[in-house]
Amino acid sequence: MKLPLPQRIAYGASDMGASLTFVAINTWLLYALVNVAGVPPLWAGAVFVAGRLVDAFTDPVMGVLGDRWRDRIGRLPFLRWGAVPLGATFAAVWWAPDLGPGGAVAYALVTFVLFGIAYTVVQVPTMALTPELAPDYDERTALTSWRIGFGVIASMLAVAAPPMIVLAVVGGGDLAAAGAAGWRVLGVVFGAVAALAYLTTATVVREPVRPPLPPGPIVHAPWWTAFRAPGYASVWTLFLLVTLGIMTLNSMLPFFLESALRLPGEAQTLVLGTLFGVAVVSFPLWGALSARLGKRGALTFGLVLLAGATLTLVNVAPPGAVSPLLLALSALAGVGLAAVMMLPWAMLPDVVEFDALAHGERREGLLYALFTFGQKAAGSLGVFANALAAAWFGYVQGSALQAPETVAGIRLMTGPVAAGIFLLAAAWVWTYPITRERHAAAQAALAAATGPRPPAG
Repeated sequence: MKLPLPQRIAYGASDMGASLTFVAINTWLLYALVNVAGVPPLWAGAVFVAGRLVDAFTDPVMGVLGDRWRDRIGRLPFLRWGAVPLGATFAAVWWAPDLGPGGAVAYALVTFVLFGIAYTVVQVPTMALTPELAPDYDERTALTSWRIGFGVIASMLAVAAPPMIVLAVVGGGDLAAAGAAGWRVLGVVFGAVAALAYLTTATVVREPVRPPLPPGPIVHAPWWTAFRAPGYASVWTLFLLVTLGIMTLNSMLPFFLESALRLPGEAQTLVLGTLFGVAVVSFPLWGALSARLGKRGALTFGLVLLAGATLTLVNVAPPGAVSPLLLALSALAGVGLAAVMMLPWAMLPDVVEFDALAHGERREGLLYALFTFGQKAAGSLGVFANALAAAWFGYVQGSALQAPETVAGIRLMTGPVAAGIFLLAAAWVWTYPITRERHAAAQAALAAATGPRPPAG
C-alpha cells in the first residue's frame, strides 16, 4: 500500500532541516572557523573529530531508546521536542564570539557537540520511520526519493547560499575577509528553517500502525549484533565511503572556488547552485535506472559519473570566470551526485527484515542510529582531512589569494582524493548482497514467523 502523497511530502520535508544543517556545517564551518574565528586549520578540524566521540555514545543510545519507546509514545514526539533545540544550537554554532583562538576552539566544540545531540534526537527517529511507512522494496526507493529530493534542495541552499547571505550582510568584498555578522545571520535563518521543517513532519505525518507486541518479556540483542544482519555491514561501509567522498569534496569546494578558480562569492553561488540544482531534477532518472538496473547497478553508474566529472572539472575548468565549460561540468557532476545522495539511503531499509529475522525484533531505530553516526563520523573525517591538507600546504587565513603550492593542495583534495573515494565506493557496492528477490523472500519469511504487518498510515 502506497503512502498518501501529503504524507510523502511531509515526511520528505524533514530532510530540509537535516540536510540544511548537516551540509552547511560540513561545507562551511571549517572555512568560517579558519577565516572568521581565526582558529588554526588543524584545531578547526579537530573540533569535528572530538565532537564525534560524543556521537559514538549518543547515537546508538537514541536508536535503542526509539525502538524501546516506539510502541508507547511513537517516534514523532522526538521531533516535536527536539526541533527548536536543533535550530537554536545550529544558530549558536555560527555565532563566533570574539574569544581569541583558544576560546573560539572551546566555544566551537561545545556548540558543535550540543548541535550533534539535538540532530540525533530528531533525525534518528525520522529516518527509522522509512521502513515502517514503506514496507515494499521499490516503495522505499520512492519514499526515499522524496526525502532526498528535499535534502538536495536543502543541500543546494546550504552550499550555494552562504556566500550570498554573508556578503549581502557585510556589503561585499572577499568572503575570506568578511566578519562574523553575516555568518550569524546565516545561522539564525537556517536554524529557523530547520526547526520549522521538523515541526511540519511531526504535525502532518501519522505514526504507522504497528503490530501488537508478543506476549512475555522481550530479550533485546546487543547493538553490535546489527552488523551481523545480511547486508548491514556492507551498506554501512558503503555509506561511510560515499559520505567521506561527498564531504571531502564539499568542505574543500569553498577554498577551491575562491583560491584556485578565483571566483568571487556571487559567482560561487551560481556554480554551486548549478551543481545541486541539476541534482534535484535528476532524481526521476535515477529512480528509473534503479528499477531497471537494481540499486547496486544504478549507484555504481552514479559514482563513476561523479568521479569522472569531478576530476575533469578540477583539471580543465579555466580560472577567473564562470565559463560554459565550468557550468557544464558542474551540471554533469550534479547528475552523478543525485544517485550518490539517494541510493545508499534506499538500500538501508531493506536490511530491516533480515535483522528482524535474525534477532526476533524490528530495530529500525538502532540501524538508522548507527547509520547516522557513520554519516557524521565520515563527514567529520573528510573535513579533518581537508584541515590537515590546509595546514600542510600553508593556507593563509583571511586571504583569497594563496601560494601556488597551497592551490595545488586544494586541487588535490577536491579532485583526485575525492574521486578516488567515489571509485572505491563503486567497487565496494557489489559486496551488498540484497536484491529485490532476496528482499521479497525475507519479507515472506518474516510474515510467516510473525504475521503480516498492518498497512502504513
